[in-house]
Amino acid sequence: MPTIGLAGIERRAWLSYHDDGLMDLAFGVLLILSFLGSVADRYRYAAYVLLLLVGPLLALAKRKITVPRLGAVQFSPERKARKRHVVVVIAGLVGVTAVVILTIGDQTWLQAHPAAVAALIAAMVFLAFAAVAYWMDLARMYVVGLLFGSAFGLTELMDTPFPLLAAGTVVALSGAVRLARFLRSYAPTEVDLTDAG
Repeated sequence: MPTIGLAGIERRAWLSYHDDGLMDLAFGVLLILSFLGSVADRYRYAAYVLLLLVGPLLALAKRKITVPRLGAVQFSPERKARKRHVVVVIAGLVGVTAVVILTIGDQTWLQAHPAAVAALIAAMVFLAFAAVAYWMDLARMYVVGLLFGSAFGLTELMDTPFPLLAAGTVVALSGAVRLARFLRSYAPTEVDLTDAG
């Protein structure tokens, strides 16, 4: 029987910690709220406020659902550093996209080349998720990134927010299924939440 090194054990723990579907569910809800903010004029600001709450609610759900079942896992500094890399890459991609659009600066050009603008948006969104997938070692985020990129690109190209709803529903349902499977597989235990990270 092959032996598993410490790195392999940590990777298994990392993948189990992120196999609860909560991140997928949060991403799906983000898209659905983006759709609602686009079509529900009366409740637009409420949808945007809820968008800001998705991150804190995800962190809270991790503490209340995942940690009691898997324990308060402490990962290596190298693996924790990957989160910082993700933030830097995403911020860089957003900055590059903003510079490109501002450099073009001509609304006439943007309106005359909707396919190019849509492709740029789709590529930037996908690359952001690809960075998340690579540095967080979560292969399924490539698929989520493809759905996100396609949704935003098609929304721009077709001038309708319904691709956001379609992709958000798929991602959220996938997360819900993964969460249900996680809850069946792991029973909660008493843990000290103060060490959870």
